[in-house]
Amino acid sequence: MNNNLKMQRKEIPTLVAYFMIIVCMVSCNNKHGDKPDNDLNQVVNVKVQQIATSSGSTEQPYIGMIEESSSVPLSFLISGNADKVMVSEGQDVRKGQLLAVINSGNYQNAYQIAVSKERQATDAYNRLETMYKSGSLPEVKFVEIQTGLEQARSMVAISKKNLNDCKLYSPTNGTIGKRMIEPGMNIIPGNPVFQLVKIEKVYATVPIPENEIATIKKGQKATISVSALGNKSFEGTIEEKGVMSNPLSHTYKVKITMNNPQKLLQPGMVCNVIIHNNNTAGKIVVPADAIQIDQKGQKYIFVADGNKVVKKNVETGSPYKNGVIITSGLQPGDQLIIEGYQKVSENTTIQIVK
Repeated sequence: MNNNLKMQRKEIPTLVAYFMIIVCMVSCNNKHGDKPDNDLNQVVNVKVQQIATSSGSTEQPYIGMIEESSSVPLSFLISGNADKVMVSEGQDVRKGQLLAVINSGNYQNAYQIAVSKERQATDAYNRLETMYKSGSLPEVKFVEIQTGLEQARSMVAISKKNLNDCKLYSPTNGTIGKRMIEPGMNIIPGNPVFQLVKIEKVYATVPIPENEIATIKKGQKATISVSALGNKSFEGTIEEKGVMSNPLSHTYKVKITMNNPQKLLQPGMVCNVIIHNNNTAGKIVVPADAIQIDQKGQKYIFVADGNKVVKKNVETGSPYKNGVIITSGLQPGDQLIIEGYQKVSENTTIQIVK
């Protein structure tokens, strides 16, 4: 028993010594402390870009296709067999010019029959009119004769129109874009046999991505070059801007009108289009990835003020190319942090590197 007490008394100083060592180690750790990850005294290297307003027009390249200014499908109103075709594809035609004829034999016969019946009805009317006026012919009989004459005249008008419809005339000046009729073909009423187009003025149709359509306005100028014509250039103006997007490509159709008096531009030609955009003049444009959003949904960016970081809340406008237009929050001359902004917070010490 005494031996055990002696052993315990010997171990107490040792435990006290161990305890003091642990206390010293903890005290030293607390004195030095673990530095937070975002220590404000830590210097972060960043790259900056000086904010400046856009001073002039920009040029946006696109790929488009030439289209006719108008396209009219022409068809016969009656059925029959094609007899003659007077024009070919690419031929210029004038208003009222004869384009094609279908066999009119049956319609001619029908017209002659209608004329004969009209003549017969007219003769009967003339003979019985005197009897009606003298009172020897009942009124109901005379009304029947009148009705027969009117029906005969209507049949003459219908058969004459059918006979005239055997010939197809051009309704306006233009160019035969497509010919879908050949002699001997059976013609179906309403089925197009010619495509009449106008190419004195043509359109360059361009698909514009949805993130750029906001910068496109009617009246903007554009330069169009066509490789099929040796990269010959033409000047045009935006005349139409689509409001419904293509559900697959998410693009909007824009039409650029051009004068084509020599008819060099043909529908279907692929063209390179450069739209001259003056809408960004005087605007501040920053890279889209430099804009951040806090937990409240407020957009902000970091700028350099000497060797410190300043957080600025901003309002954004329309997307533009690879950037975004800033409508408020920035001033020309601000030093926008474009690299290293992920490592900083407000008041972080920075060093600007090139």
